[in-house]
Amino acid sequence: MARKYEAEQLLRQGFCPSEIAGQMGISVKSVIQYLCTQVGEGSLRLSDLYFSWTPEKRAILKRAGQESYVDDRTLSSNGLCREDLKLFESLRSRGVFKGDMYEYISEAEIALHQLVRATLQRVLGVEETGWWRDGIPSNIRVKCATRREEDDQPCEAAYAYTTLIELSVVISKNWAMFQPILPKEYAGDKRPLERDLIRLNGIRNAVMHPVKERTWTESDFEFVRRFSGLFKAIEVV
Repeated sequence: MARKYEAEQLLRQGFCPSEIAGQMGISVKSVIQYLCTQVGEGSLRLSDLYFSWTPEKRAILKRAGQESYVDDRTLSSNGLCREDLKLFESLRSRGVFKGDMYEYISEAEIALHQLVRATLQRVLGVEETGWWRDGIPSNIRVKCATRREEDDQPCEAAYAYTTLIELSVVISKNWAMFQPILPKEYAGDKRPLERDLIRLNGIRNAVMHPVKERTWTESDFEFVRRFSGLFKAIEVV
């Protein structure tokens, strides 16, 4: 296995650059070069590098970056080094995350739309009289049809116009169908999923409509990244 792939695998397993260097027996600088190569080739995102440090390590790196001089002993005692700090500082710009946030939201939305449609069709049938009329409440169908009619370049299917909040309603009304296939974080109770879809929708609006100047936080980014990963991992049949 090429070393850059080994570095990427270790990152995905939860190791930060310094820890990867220890695992591979090479310098942190070399690890960072490998990881940045994988970012350039599209198999990693810059945000993957940023969140490879635990919240505790990120807090230490933030403090170190605010000091007038770098305390190498504090970094070392926490399994970090100046190369970690240098990379961390370069990744802290909000601009680094804009593209990644958009991609994670898009992936989450697509995964959820595909999951809902595939599940309804599997249980209720692929004909319009099945999944669409029996699975989607009539008020949502009407709203989707109206949005499609108002679209200058309409999609073929009205279902494409469902919102995240409407998908939440569909899942809640068909809970027995979805409960067995949802991530374990949600399968036991529909309320956490409803709450998280409201949060995801709010973040989506902030990201997709930047002129409104709504803000989103690092915590929001972590949430969207986790949510996207959970639903992308579900095998849609």
